[in-house]
Amino acid sequence: MSEYVISVNGRFVPPGEATVSVLDHGFLFGDSIYEVVRTVNGRLFAADRHLKRLRNSADRLELKLPHDDDWFVQHLRDMQQRRDGSESYLRVIVTRGEGALDLHPGTCTCPGVIGIAKALPRWDDELYAHGCKIIVADVRRNPKQATDPAIKSGNYLNNVLAIMEARRQGATEALMMNVHGFLTECTTSNVFVVKGGVVKTPALDQGLLEGVTRGFVLEVCRGLKLPVEETSLTADDLHRADEVFITSTTRDVMPVGLVGQHKLHSVPGSITLRIANAYHDVLHDGRNHQ
Repeated sequence: MSEYVISVNGRFVPPGEATVSVLDHGFLFGDSIYEVVRTVNGRLFAADRHLKRLRNSADRLELKLPHDDDWFVQHLRDMQQRRDGSESYLRVIVTRGEGALDLHPGTCTCPGVIGIAKALPRWDDELYAHGCKIIVADVRRNPKQATDPAIKSGNYLNNVLAIMEARRQGATEALMMNVHGFLTECTTSNVFVVKGGVVKTPALDQGLLEGVTRGFVLEVCRGLKLPVEETSLTADDLHRADEVFITSTTRDVMPVGLVGQHKLHSVPGSITLRIANAYHDVLHDGRNHQ
C-alpha cells in the first residue's frame, strides 16, 4: 500500500497517476491555497475552523472555491477511510486552475482541487520530554503589504529558506521576524513565551497566519485563568522567557529547550505542561470532531 492517498478533482487515483497540468497557475506561480486537517480517533478535528480559513484565503485571492463546506468535509472523510486506519494528516489544495502562460488569472476558469492523505506525523518523544531546538532565522517573514502571511497560500519559498537555515543548525524550527524586527511565527507553527506567569504570543498584526491550534491554545489559557497577551515580541523576549513552546496541527504543544545556543532552564515548564494537558483534553473531548 502506498504511503499516500491522492485525489485530483474529487477522483482518487494511484500516486503515480496523479497529474496536474503544467499550465495550472498553482504550479506556474504558486497561485493556490491549502489547509491541513488532522484526525483524532479517526474523526476530523476542527475541520470547520480550517475550512473557514480556507474560504478567507480564497476570498483574499479572489478565488472561487468549486465546492461547499459539506463537500470538503465528506471528501476529507473519504480520504481518511481509504487509509489504513491510523490517524491521518489530510491536506486539501485548491489551485487557480489551468490558464494561459500569463500572470493574470483571467483565463483560469476551473479551479483544481487536490487531496493528499498520509499518516499523521509522530514527533520524537524526546522533543516533548526535553524540548526542541529553534532558531531565530535571518530570513524575514513576508510583510503584510507583500504576500500577506494571513493567506495560507502555496507560495512557501519564504518558509522553505527559513527551514533550510534551521536544519543547517540542527534545529527543529525556524522562527521568523518581520521586517521591523518583531517575532511573527515559525515555518509551520506558532510560538508562545511565558514570563512571570503570563503567556504571550505575537499579535496577528505583526504579520502571521492565524493558526488553528494557536486559537485553541488561547482559549485553553483563558479557561485555565492564565493571563494571556497577543502582543509584539522580540528575540530578547525569547532569551528572557521562563518557558517557550510552539504549536501546530501536527505538533500540538511542543516545548522549546534551546533558542539557538541559549538554553531555557524550565523544560518543559509547569505552565507549558498545564496548557499541553488541557489542549490534549480539547483534542479528545469530541466537541470539535466531525
